[in-house]
Amino acid sequence: MFRNSLGTRLGLDRAGLAHGLRLALAAVLAFAIATLLHTGNAYWAAMPVWVVSQSARGLLLERAAFRILGTLLGAAVGFTLIHLIGDPVILLLLLGVWVAMNGALVQLLRGVHGYGALMSGMTAAVVILPSVLHPHHAAALAVSRVECTLIGVVTVTLVTGFWTPDAPRRAFYARLRSLAREVLAFSATMLRGLAPEEAAAEERRMLRELAQAQAEAGLVSAGSAQGYRRLHHVDSLAVAALGVMATAQVLGLERHRGPGTQALAAALEELSSAPDERARAAILARLDAEPRLAEPLHRLLRAEAAFAEETPAADARSFHRKAILLAPHADLRLAAETGLVAGTATALAALLGLVSGWAQAELAALGVCIFSMVLGSLPSARKAAPVMATGVAIGVLAALLYRFLVQPHVTTQAGLILSVLPFILLGGLARASRRMMGPALDANMCFMLASQAVLPAVTDRAIILNEAAALMLAAGLVSGAGALLPSRAPRRAARATRAVGDELAALARRPVASGEATARASRGLLRLGLHIERAIGPDPVPGGGLLAAYNLGAAILRLRALLANPSLEAGASAVISDALQALAGMRADPPGTAARLEALLPAAGPAEPVLRDAAGALRACRRLLA
Repeated sequence: MFRNSLGTRLGLDRAGLAHGLRLALAAVLAFAIATLLHTGNAYWAAMPVWVVSQSARGLLLERAAFRILGTLLGAAVGFTLIHLIGDPVILLLLLGVWVAMNGALVQLLRGVHGYGALMSGMTAAVVILPSVLHPHHAAALAVSRVECTLIGVVTVTLVTGFWTPDAPRRAFYARLRSLAREVLAFSATMLRGLAPEEAAAEERRMLRELAQAQAEAGLVSAGSAQGYRRLHHVDSLAVAALGVMATAQVLGLERHRGPGTQALAAALEELSSAPDERARAAILARLDAEPRLAEPLHRLLRAEAAFAEETPAADARSFHRKAILLAPHADLRLAAETGLVAGTATALAALLGLVSGWAQAELAALGVCIFSMVLGSLPSARKAAPVMATGVAIGVLAALLYRFLVQPHVTTQAGLILSVLPFILLGGLARASRRMMGPALDANMCFMLASQAVLPAVTDRAIILNEAAALMLAAGLVSGAGALLPSRAPRRAARATRAVGDELAALARRPVASGEATARASRGLLRLGLHIERAIGPDPVPGGGLLAAYNLGAAILRLRALLANPSLEAGASAVISDALQALAGMRADPPGTAARLEALLPAAGPAEPVLRDAAGALRACRRLLA
């Protein structure tokens, strides 16, 4: 009955109903513990419940851990600055700097790790703002808020952790293996020949799936040592897949899909459906006759093998801190913009509060800090801004209803706990609802923050309305600015495509003379592959030729390898040097550079096929580079 009537309208099934009730239980329990322990601002204890709870146990545990670590770090920085800095203006400016640093880190860190930076910035504001804008009992207030955060995190982890399932890592790894086979099948079709429109559409689909797999890898791996060890293999599989598809593309064009190309295509198709390792080995022996395809193909199969169920353990190379922490798609420009906006907004709001003398300025400045950091951490601020504004408005209106109609009649701790129970129960169900989960998060947080559910209750209507207005003002300013900002997607795509050209030009300029230099160049090609993935979006560059860009990078590395060969004739060496010099400046005139490469073909010697590949790839990705 619930499923067919009310549950359908609310977007709740039985599992969602149970999850919502558990969330409500955790929130009420955290609030009750903080209240009975006489912790100041006990309503803060219920707030972590709504954001720490996750769909997978590993995510829940990691989010809880990073909330605790971020809270402790932010509190330590906040108290240290208060102790060292006496000037309130300088203190607030330094708070803005700290918020900016953490806002930028949210964009740069992989998966759940950014949540620690988010909490670090917010907690410093929680500690510093009261000391400057509401100095009475500021230290005790800040300590109590930190204590409440820890109570809430521990409570929601214990209450919901048992029922939270493990992340679907097995299914994700099976999907990666299936994706590797799809890459082989797609490469075979490219060798056989596809219509240009069909080939472009399939290329975008495959690259988008690879990018999505990399984006999900960090979340699926949360809470699992084996999962983190395999992150290295996810990156390897993605880049090897790019190499196989790009090589198939150039071979298909180069050989005009003759008998040799058809044989390669047939072998790749057989490999994509080979039943066991023995069959694969026999097919690979045939494919090894084409070394350009064999090298990325072997890398792809090695990466795929790391996700086999029978694999006892993955190698630990990915435990290098950069592999674990730094996101492979980190956009430095976006990180700087996000941090600058959040830090500047926090500092300005705090300074205006200091100058105005408004009693509720601390709440408004804190709201600006929290809302700007949260909005900046989301993929699309423009889409999230109206949802945030709606949720804040609902939460504040519910808090006003509570404070005017319910709270004045509460006189005991037990009564205080029971008085918020109906609101938290509705909030838990809304948070679990597929239809209302977005605004419900902000509504629940702002209800607890605006309810001021403490004893003795504040009953002054002017104070209550001013506190509600402070939160609404903060949400309105941040959400309004977020809705008016231009969409990030086109700017990110433009920066990603520029990064592709920059990386290619850097590969052409960079000397490769030693083993370490060759390794650095290979890592450059890896970054190029990641840039290419990031450039995939709903509106890709027309004629961008992303696989062609990868082929161009591979051709540059092959030219570098030829140049490092001591037996290379002087004439061919001079030709390769001229070609690399031309490629270093290819962004100014891609078609002209391709023509210059083709003019060098007669004297290129062993570099002739490589130059031909480079010229063809350069023309195919000219719009991406220009």
